[in-house]
Amino acid sequence: MARSLFVLSLLAALLLLGDARPGLARGKTAPVDPVGALLEQGESLVRSGQMPRAEEKFNEVLKRDPKNLDALIWLGEVALSRKDVARAEALAKQAQAINPAHPATHALLALVYEGRNEPAKAEGEYRTAIRQDPSYLPPYWLLARRYLAQGRTADAIAQYQAALKVKPDQSGIRQALILILVKAGRLPDAIREATILVRQKPNDPALHNTLGALYGRNGDPASAGQEFQEALRLDPKFGPAYLNLGDNFLAQNDRGRALENYVKAGRASPTLAEAHWKAGDLYLADRKIGDAIAAYRRALTADPKAVVPLTNLARIYTEERKDLKQALELAQRAEPLAPKDWYVQDVLGWALCESGRVPEAVQHLQEATRLEPAAGRARYHLGMAYLKQGKKDQAVVELKTALTLAPNRERRAAIEQVLAGLSR
Repeated sequence: MARSLFVLSLLAALLLLGDARPGLARGKTAPVDPVGALLEQGESLVRSGQMPRAEEKFNEVLKRDPKNLDALIWLGEVALSRKDVARAEALAKQAQAINPAHPATHALLALVYEGRNEPAKAEGEYRTAIRQDPSYLPPYWLLARRYLAQGRTADAIAQYQAALKVKPDQSGIRQALILILVKAGRLPDAIREATILVRQKPNDPALHNTLGALYGRNGDPASAGQEFQEALRLDPKFGPAYLNLGDNFLAQNDRGRALENYVKAGRASPTLAEAHWKAGDLYLADRKIGDAIAAYRRALTADPKAVVPLTNLARIYTEERKDLKQALELAQRAEPLAPKDWYVQDVLGWALCESGRVPEAVQHLQEATRLEPAAGRARYHLGMAYLKQGKKDQAVVELKTALTLAPNRERRAAIEQVLAGLSR
């Protein structure tokens, strides 16, 4: 039977900004103004990671307007991207001399202090920026990031909530708050925030998908299904919603409709590797080996480093469709990607054992049982590997443990026969 790796794809559903944040500079000059056009071009270049070209644009602004605060702040951010803290501080001081009450200048100084590992001073500057202009969002975001790094989750949540009080329509801030609430285990609060997002943007299928995933995580499959269906009504080709709908049906043990939606997800979004491998898992569990192989191959086309299809294909080529060369190649690709996964170690160990490389196999199978002592499959494989080494006493211990842990396993009769032979 296929290894069960079903987890509702919440993080795949959340289209969040992660560590992204608003730029510090905030001025918006009309694009018809040459200075405004240069600033806009420079910001676009920063967003695309083209720092040298962005720097040229901001320096050109300063030639035309030596006291342009936005250009100074953007240049400070460029300097920080190069870890040139001294240059960033000089630019912040230059901006401060022009306007000491400029909030972006204090936010830049805060980043300078962070670069110098002076957290108390950094926090002071962030708070100064907020006091000077409570509607200026970057210091809220940056303070929240600092609190998260310190493990102060409640304080980080409070910062995002404070930002939303002054600008409730900022979807990026609200999305970040949802992610933190989920990580903190506060699912009802995350659902409340996601519901607000959906009300603000009712025609966004990704937001309905996110809300559905949250309902699913919170044990409400009916509400989850409604949100996934609404996402698909808005965009019938939205693959992630089919994927989550499949997970939702699987959570209700409706394997047929789960498989149907995984297949639809893969067709709608061929690069969605998870959809292909989850279909493969169901095919494998139903002993449809050819379909499983094809699904796992599609998953690896989408993502050559996807551990689940690598491992399950290796298992198939070891146990179902013997091709030990392929099995080893696939298992050895998976192992460095997930060295602490007992199942990966088990599959690699068994492929090695079946290939006659028993000493290497034992090392991996021992690691599998160390990582998951209650894994009957790994115990069985380790016992059989010990048997090949002539270590009968150790083999008996592992095989008996395997039967205790998995009394209904397929090979029970064969294991009992082996144990009977060893006891004579």
